Amino acid sequence: VEVDLFVGERNRKYPQADGKLFFDKLSSVFLSGNKSRDDAPNHIRVRRTVPREVAEAWVHMCPAQVYEIVDAGVADGVEATVEVTASNCVQCGAITAKGGRLTPPEGGSGPEYTVM
Repeated sequence: VEVDLFVGERNRKYPQADGKLFFDKLSSVFLSGNKSRDDAPNHIRVRRTVPREVAEAWVHMCPAQVYEIVDAGVADGVEATVEVTASNCVQCGAITAKGGRLTPPEGGSGPEYTVM
């Protein structure tokens, strides 16, 4: 049985960030005080080319904007290229729900939060 990942248009749209009530994902990562190096080794293991539906699921599930669909014009049912920005990762583990593998970065310590 095949089930759609997204039901209706409501689940694909988020309110625009206004800086008061709604924030974009990168601002939220910054506000959490997540401390990581931009040059740290990539600790996320995923295929770079995946079905469009899976790529969209990764983008929507990730609270830290780690995954970005590079070729945005690709139609559903076609392979899409995903770019990974591992330095944004907050170690939530969402990627493991749809075929990726998350390993602890640099010695297994996980993210360091300076604010929380």
